[in-house]
Amino acid sequence: MRFHVPIIASVASVVAVSDSFVLPPPTGLFSVGSQAHVLPKITFDDPVAPNGTGTSILLNIFYPTKQKASPSKYIWSGLSGLYDTYYGLPNGSFRNVTARTAYKAEPLSWKEWKGLNLPTLIFSPPFAGPPSQVFHALISDLVSYGYSVVTMDHPYEQPYLQLPDGTGIPGLPFDYDVNTEEGFQLLQRVHEYRLTDADAVLEAMPALSKHLSIPLNLTHFSFFGHSLGGSAALSQILYERNHTSKRKHRILGALNMDGSLWGPAAANDSSADLRIPSLILSSAYDKGNPQFADFDAQQSTWAKEINVGGKSNHTDFSDLIVLKQGLGISGGEGAVSAERMIKITRTLVESFQGYLLGKGEGILSGTNEIRAAWPELDLLYNKTGSESI
Repeated sequence: MRFHVPIIASVASVVAVSDSFVLPPPTGLFSVGSQAHVLPKITFDDPVAPNGTGTSILLNIFYPTKQKASPSKYIWSGLSGLYDTYYGLPNGSFRNVTARTAYKAEPLSWKEWKGLNLPTLIFSPPFAGPPSQVFHALISDLVSYGYSVVTMDHPYEQPYLQLPDGTGIPGLPFDYDVNTEEGFQLLQRVHEYRLTDADAVLEAMPALSKHLSIPLNLTHFSFFGHSLGGSAALSQILYERNHTSKRKHRILGALNMDGSLWGPAAANDSSADLRIPSLILSSAYDKGNPQFADFDAQQSTWAKEINVGGKSNHTDFSDLIVLKQGLGISGGEGAVSAERMIKITRTLVESFQGYLLGKGEGILSGTNEIRAAWPELDLLYNKTGSESI
């Protein structure tokens, strides 16, 4: 997790209604359903659990539905309060954003869902916030095109989580100092349990689908994440390859949004070759990260690295950009507007998922036409097969 957000007065570039902010609506055909679930999972020597042993993972399953929903506030008040304090804002400021989510909605019929023929997407959030809940603009848009998305949050790591029964779980502060030996060691250990968390989710997927009565693809998956979660998405491929399992599944690809690399993906040798398509997206804050170039060089198949220019910040891939620009915390001359950044992130992620399904590269192609339409994007690495440019 990184915060590099000097307070700059700016003109809000998001829709404000009655002192609240509205996320850009999903652009696909379907409405968005959601259910939360606590998955039992023992994490021995858990570095963030109060007694040293983790017992669960908080999952949120987002899925396509035909059930409509009215706009409602979706950020937990306990989480909003932490952001309000962090930025010195009036109580409730960070909760004043709404989205349309149909909680516990009826999913699509089995026949209609099966006809979509889409993989299950698994999302891993940053270290110490923001939690998965604050990536709603991206996740809801994916769902509107028929994807089911399972998000994973580890209790006591995220600054605040709220369980389905309303229990609030505090965790690490947003500004936890990772630039110390202790912080470095903690990040390593957190990255390690992120891999075992995701493996447990894969193992539990059939039971999860049955228990919640939500159709999920149990054989084909794609991983994506932000910050430490993005690194974990890449490393998960290598972890699963070297992990004995009775499951028969296929991971189609992995996408890292602005995450410095840890674990298996950070090995600057052939062991870091995913052998499946990968995409790295970076903000202006992380442009030129040498780890990304090292990782790219080890890939034997389709791999790309795209930088979002302007004054893009590490957290701009999340919903925080809507609130920070709307409240005047970030933005200003040269910044990518919240609406534009959300459109960029959605289009990049959805184009990657489409490419995995044989639908072509779309915006990822980096053609002259694409560059003209998306001037914020800089294609830093472009391997489309056996050769790269």
